[in-house]
This record gives sequence, C-alpha cells and structure tokens, in this order.
Amino acid sequence: MRRFVGYCWRFAAMLAPLVFAAGVRPTCAADKVENNPEVAIRATAKAFSEAFDRGDALAVAALWTEKGTLADEQGQIYKGRKAIETEYGAFFKQQPKAKIEIAIESIEFPTATMAVEDGLSRVIVGRSAHPVASRYTAVHVLEDGKWRMATVRESAVDLPSSYAAVKDLEWMVGDWKIVRDHTTVENHVHWIANKSFLEREYFVREKGMTTSSGAQIIGWDPQAEQIHSWSFDSAGGHGGGLWTKTADGWDIQSRGMLPDGTPTVADDQLIRVPDENDVVGWKSTNRRVGDAQLPDMEELVLERVTEKKR
Repeated sequence: MRRFVGYCWRFAAMLAPLVFAAGVRPTCAADKVENNPEVAIRATAKAFSEAFDRGDALAVAALWTEKGTLADEQGQIYKGRKAIETEYGAFFKQQPKAKIEIAIESIEFPTATMAVEDGLSRVIVGRSAHPVASRYTAVHVLEDGKWRMATVRESAVDLPSSYAAVKDLEWMVGDWKIVRDHTTVENHVHWIANKSFLEREYFVREKGMTTSSGAQIIGWDPQAEQIHSWSFDSAGGHGGGLWTKTADGWDIQSRGMLPDGTPTVADDQLIRVPDENDVVGWKSTNRRVGDAQLPDMEELVLERVTEKKR
C-alpha cells in the first residue's frame, strides 16, 4: 500500500504547478478506499468473493481478525483465523469448482471503528448441484488502519425450486452414448435453474463428423400436472412431449414441427431395467410426418459413459 500511495503522490507532484495553482488537491483510488469506510467494506466483500472463487483459503481467512469467529448455517462455530482457514481449505478441497455470489443489503456504522454488514450469499458448486443460499451478518472492526471481519453469522435460506416434481429423473444426469456402425449419438444431461429443470444436449456424429445436434429442457408443467419436455434441433425443428410414468419407465407423447412447418407425431418410450441406472432403452412408435406414416423405430440402448480409472 505504501508503494502505491508513494507513486500516487509522485505523480501528483508532477501536476503540482497546475493543480495546486487552482487550489485542487489530487486524489487517487487509495484515498477513496482509506477515507470512505463503506467503500472499504465493499472492497472487502469483493476480495472475499475473488479469494473464494479461486479456492484460496489463506486469503479468505486473512479478511478476519486474528481472533475472529465464523458461525455457519449449521450452527458450527470456528474461532480464530487459523480455524477459519482450515474450514475453508477443507471445503475448497471437497468442492474445487465452487463459486460464490454476494449481494450486500446494508452497511451501518454504530461507531467510527465498527461496521455491520447484512446481505445474501449464494454458493454454486457445479452445474448439476443445488445452489446453497445464506443470509449473513458480518461485523467489521477497524484494526491497524484496515477493516477486518470480527464475526460472521450465517443462516440458511431456501431457494424456490420444483425439484421435488422432477426428482424421479435424477438418474438421467450424466453422459450417455449410442454407437451403431459408423454413427454415434452422445447425450449430456445436467440440472439447470436451481434443479427445477434438466437440460439434455445431444450430438449425432457420422464417422467422427457432427451431422446434427440439439437441446431438450425437461421440467414440471403445472397446468398439465405432468412432466413436460421442450426440444429444439440444429436444423430448426422443435417440439414437446408429455411424460407419463409407467412400470417400465416413461411413455412420452411427442408432438413437433419440422423446419418447414410440417407437423410430427410419435409415441416414445424410455425403458428402464429395475435397479439399473447405467443402461436405458429408447423406442419410438406410431410415428407420422404430416400425413405420412413412418415405420416404428427398433429399440436403441443408451449406455452411461463412465470415466476410466487410472
């Protein structure tokens, strides 16, 4: 900090004949942070977010006072900078892709050397994981010219989600593949929108070249009181399907439209083997394009793609 301030004033000295003649004192970013407590508190929140996102437990803990405390949403209390560093270090090791969003709601100053910050935070640990939201209160104290957190208390906040209505499809999350002759169909399924919807991306490859692709969103339709899917392909076609659970899996009444506006109809089946989550069958019957009846598709078998252990 001293080097930065020194540079700022050396630069100001170069402008002195012009600036001081007008009775104006130059300012720099360091002045704004040091002389404006609220700016300093917000800078601490930004520093916390940046350190959290890069998984730097040491930098996160350094924002607390030496004897600072953290009380998490489970009621666990961590006392002292070292304990806080250890806790964050264990979390980052378990969730290396975790990111945090912070929304400050208010900052108050009961005294000149104390600040109380209230806000909301949301932690995202991956595309297919449920985000965790917390309401927090952080008490900052001015210590040796720097604002540091003395205590932080968190409480859990429920995020709205329709996960309960679609959780029966959780087994679909992951990567799936069909290989037949020179054709490969790849499917990638993950949760989106706070686990209210599943997104399926697919790619059809002929001899290694992608010939078509598309996306499907699967979620709960409150009007139909059924699971509903919405599909879009790379050629411009689109459609939808209503899902009904059966003893063998799912029946899907699919209705769609080709890029030229021709309607399509099919009865699809997602066939599952009891207690088997790595193989699933797919059939399509009663298929029509416009007024033309198409032959039924024979059952295709999709296998889950698993990472090979080294």
